[in-house]
Amino acid sequence: MLIRRPPCLPWILFGFGASAALSFAAEAPRISITPAKLVTPPRIDGEIKEPAWEQVQPLSTFTQVEPTSGASPGELTEFRLGWDEKHLYFAVFVQCNDPRRIVATQRRRDAVLDDDDHFTLVIDPFLDQRNGYYFAFNPLGAKRDALIRGGVTLNPDWDTIWDVVTRRNDAGWVAEGSIPLSSISFNPRAPAWGLNLERYSARTGERVRWQGPQRQYEVNNLANTGRLLGLTDLRRAAGVEVRPFTTISYVHDRSRNLETTRLKPGFDVFYKLTESTTAVLTINTDFADAEVDDRQVNLTRFPVTFPEKRAFFLQDAGVFSYSLINNNPLPYYSRRIGLGPRGEIVDLVGGARLSGREGPVNFGVLGVRTERSGAIEGKDLGVARVLLNLSDHASFGFISTSGDPRSNGNAWLVGSDLNYTTGRLFGRSATPFDGSLYYQRTGSTGRFGNSNAYGWGLKYDSPTWGAVSYLDWVGADYNPTLGQVRQTGVWTGNLKLDHEFNPPPLKRLVPAFNITTRHSLIYHAREQISAGPELSAETKRGDLLLVKLKHENERLPEPFLVGNGVSVRPGRFAGERYEATLTLSKSRPLSASLGLAKIPYYGGDQLAGTSTVTWRPSPLFNLDGAFNYTAVRLPYARFPVRLIKLGGAIQFSRTLVWSALGQYDNLSRAVGFNTRLRWTYAKGGDVFLVANQGANVIAG
Repeated sequence: MLIRRPPCLPWILFGFGASAALSFAAEAPRISITPAKLVTPPRIDGEIKEPAWEQVQPLSTFTQVEPTSGASPGELTEFRLGWDEKHLYFAVFVQCNDPRRIVATQRRRDAVLDDDDHFTLVIDPFLDQRNGYYFAFNPLGAKRDALIRGGVTLNPDWDTIWDVVTRRNDAGWVAEGSIPLSSISFNPRAPAWGLNLERYSARTGERVRWQGPQRQYEVNNLANTGRLLGLTDLRRAAGVEVRPFTTISYVHDRSRNLETTRLKPGFDVFYKLTESTTAVLTINTDFADAEVDDRQVNLTRFPVTFPEKRAFFLQDAGVFSYSLINNNPLPYYSRRIGLGPRGEIVDLVGGARLSGREGPVNFGVLGVRTERSGAIEGKDLGVARVLLNLSDHASFGFISTSGDPRSNGNAWLVGSDLNYTTGRLFGRSATPFDGSLYYQRTGSTGRFGNSNAYGWGLKYDSPTWGAVSYLDWVGADYNPTLGQVRQTGVWTGNLKLDHEFNPPPLKRLVPAFNITTRHSLIYHAREQISAGPELSAETKRGDLLLVKLKHENERLPEPFLVGNGVSVRPGRFAGERYEATLTLSKSRPLSASLGLAKIPYYGGDQLAGTSTVTWRPSPLFNLDGAFNYTAVRLPYARFPVRLIKLGGAIQFSRTLVWSALGQYDNLSRAVGFNTRLRWTYAKGGDVFLVANQGANVIAG
């Protein structure tokens, strides 16, 4: 088979290398903080009155990010940081000119706090600008934590043990908290840690930050942190930690007249080999406590991706991350583990993981044993990842996977990636640049053709200009059995340019232009091209208007099934795509979004409308609803798509939350209902009561 490679690839690789070489300019001086070592730890009660805090000098040198980058804050924020051999301790005073207008609607763990008043603490304990930790909290004490991978990407489904207590007063609100060193990995020999701090006020739209007030940076961008000095004599947690668990489940399947009750005990064992390396053993693993996925209706011929929410796969997940820019093709996608060929749940007999960072090397090894499922035998599945930090900016990695959870055949994958990140491209301040090159190869039973995949990704973001580009080349027999790929036998390229304006009535106005093309390596022809402008406008309150216009031209080489068994016929198709979405900020008690779109669809079109409503009348009660409707019109078939979601939560306290979610779509003709009660009775201890109800309906 003749395989044509993109003719521009050598020039692209040369440009990537030249950009990386020229950006090794000296870094700008970093601001720093040296926390006080506390002899007597403070009591975490939301009162900054203990003698321990008297020896800590408050930090108040914050700078506006929004609405006016570089301006002085409108209100005072003070941050204190202390430590001992086992904990980091922090205290925050947040002044509010009108405390009655503090916006705080969330109490539950891992709630999205973007539209509440909140404070964020980011740390990079290895100072590698790639892997770190994100901690945020609001005036009600709602906590949100996340892993930071690739220097900027958040994984909010990760949870760890830490504590924060907040109190409101006549001057604003106060927070006091601690982070056990056993809850994070760190390098005890690092000369400093990366640190950044940010406060957001929902009522004024003001965002202030300790380091890097430029708008194009997020607070979780590890290339833009200040320095945390003086952390010495830190100790790792000693001994072995055992976390037993028991699941009691009752299943009543009326369609098959089956009724079963099962008691399933198991346990996880954690052992901290060093301050930065952890070994984990899990036996008889159960994931009943994981949150249910949001339902998606897929009208494309490509697979959809769901986020990982299972604790065993989330810990040190950043170590297994691959490349910096694009997630297609993805060599390792943990949601492949625990699912059969038809999407059915497959239990794990057990698993083990060794992950951490030693010196310049980041590494992770994971292996699991799955139970037999139908005709698929029990499988041994594994993944190994190593990433070597070549400098403060560059890294080179290797990844390997083994096993196929969806067949009885054998499979393997090997890959490598070269990554580069800096906040000072060509020596200029406030010019973040990320670049990545990768190569992969697979081998699996029954596939003997070209199984290579390679590509690159570039991202640049100055205070005004931004650019994102990637290229993926995927062979026809590339088969990542523990990964994910949209399509094989193609090469795909993308380029997006944008420019930010800041007119006084708005927070930002961003016009952009996007072009994507996809070429078949099998038919030696262009398969798809889409290009067009888009415009986003955001108010200081956080309301957002997004408008997109695109011309799309696509060649469908083979039919595929969609909807109620409709076969979409092949051919060449072209049309115009129009989209508009208006989203109102959730800082209001009642907020909503509305989207309308007309999308060309293989000789016909889709007329789509999306709507969501969020009602937060008090911190005790939240309600969210969504209704999506799409009218699919083809020359030979027509059908509607309806997706309905209704969810809510009663937040009795930070430690006791009841939530529920109901979902229905007319294509599967299935109603799903999930309800979950979570009681955090102690640090690291939770009780979950979970009920799932599913039913098929006759009418579509």
